Amino acid sequence: MLSRTEIAHGVSGAWRLMWGDGGGLYMLDRTREGFWRSFRVMLLVAPLQVLCLMIVYDRVQTIAADSTIVLIEALRYLIEWTAFPVILLEIARLAGWRGRYIGAVVALNWASVPVIIFSTLRLAIGEVLPSGLGSALGLMLMGLFIYWLTRILREALALGFGQAFALALLNLWISITLEIVVDGIVGRLPGAT
Repeated sequence: MLSRTEIAHGVSGAWRLMWGDGGGLYMLDRTREGFWRSFRVMLLVAPLQVLCLMIVYDRVQTIAADSTIVLIEALRYLIEWTAFPVILLEIARLAGWRGRYIGAVVALNWASVPVIIFSTLRLAIGEVLPSGLGSALGLMLMGLFIYWLTRILREALALGFGQAFALALLNLWISITLEIVVDGIVGRLPGAT
């Protein structure tokens, strides 16, 4: 498992990168071992992901059995953690960024900690806000996530804003596509909230 020191350095480094401080890279373990260990963050944030899903599924109707929903959401979680790094590997290979690829993925994985914390808070706050305000808060947070992802990719891969922003949008597109696919499989009823 991850040590407290490793968690502190990983989250602090990612947080600094999220706000454009390239020094955050030096707090991250950008070795091959550090790359693989950073995927353990998936286990660290899984309880918050489960809480978020419980909040979401409490508000919607589906036609799928609970066991099917659990299986599909678990698969979605694994795919979301691996799809962008796999696609980014090919893009990095073609663009000549392979030397910086490991650091970028490590930073993105560690950035998942503050991102899931903010997502959980947004969902919890959205439960007590009127529907319109909750939606507006969700859009603002999505914009902030894209900004953070752009900053991380810009710093970690030494890219211009446009390239980093395009990669951030690709990551968002993957997430939205997975959400649409999952909604179709579990039969989330249109307009159900």
